[in-house]
Amino acid sequence: MIRVVILFLILINIQVSYANYADSLFLDGNKHYSIQDYNGALDMYEKLLGQGYEHSDLYYNLGNAYYQLGELGNAIWAYEKGLILNPRDDDLNYNLSVANARIVDRIIIPEPFFVIKLYSSFRQIFSPTQWLYLVSFLMLLSSIFSTTRKIWVNHITRLMMSFSLIIFIFGLISLFIFVDVNYNLSKNESGVVIAKEGKVYSAPSKSSNLLFVVHEGTKAKISNRENPWAEIQLIDGKKGWLSLKHLRLL
Repeated sequence: MIRVVILFLILINIQVSYANYADSLFLDGNKHYSIQDYNGALDMYEKLLGQGYEHSDLYYNLGNAYYQLGELGNAIWAYEKGLILNPRDDDLNYNLSVANARIVDRIIIPEPFFVIKLYSSFRQIFSPTQWLYLVSFLMLLSSIFSTTRKIWVNHITRLMMSFSLIIFIFGLISLFIFVDVNYNLSKNESGVVIAKEGKVYSAPSKSSNLLFVVHEGTKAKISNRENPWAEIQLIDGKKGWLSLKHLRLL
C-alpha cells in the first residue's frame, strides 16, 4: 500500500513539474514575441509542440509568430490546428481569415445548400472532445431523470420522464455529430502547403508530367501516400502528387 502511495505521489510530482516546465516555455516564448524576436518565440513554441503539449493559445501565438516572419503556410497551419481544439475562438477565426486572404491560390467556391451550411456551422460549435463531453453529460442527465421516475412516481417525476426523453434525443443527435466530426478528422487527412511554390505531378515522381503549381497556405485533402509523396486534392477538384516536404499535416 505504501509503495502504491509513493508511486502515486511521484507521478503527481512529475505531472506538476512537466506542467510548470510547459508554462515556463510558453512564457519564455511570449517574452521573445513581445520584443519582436519571432524566431526565438518559434523555438519555444515548437519545442512545446515537440513534447506533445497542445493548446489553442499555443497555436494562436505560434501562428502569429509565423505570420510576422512571412511564413504564411505555417501560420495558416497553426491557426487551423488551434481551431480543431477550440472552433469558437474568435481571434483564431479572424487571424485565419486574414491569412487566407493572402493565399495566391485562393479558390472561391459556391455557397452550399443552406441546410448543409447550417449543419456545418452547427458542427463547428464544439471541438470533438467537447462534443464527447456534451454527449456524456446529456446521457448521464437522462439516466438520472429516468431512474428518479422509477423510484418515485408523482406528477413531478412524470414531467422529469418527459425531460429525460427530450434530453436523450439531444444526446443521440450530439453523439451523431461527435461521430461525424471525429470520422472526418481521423479518416479525411489534410495538410497545408508550406513551400512558397509546390509542383504537383501526375505520379509520385519528378519524371512524371507536371500538372500544376500550388502556393503557400493552400489547404489540401490527402487521398493517398507513397513516401516521400502525397496525393492531394484541392477544393476545386484538382488532383496530383506533391512532395511531403512541402506539406504540414493537420
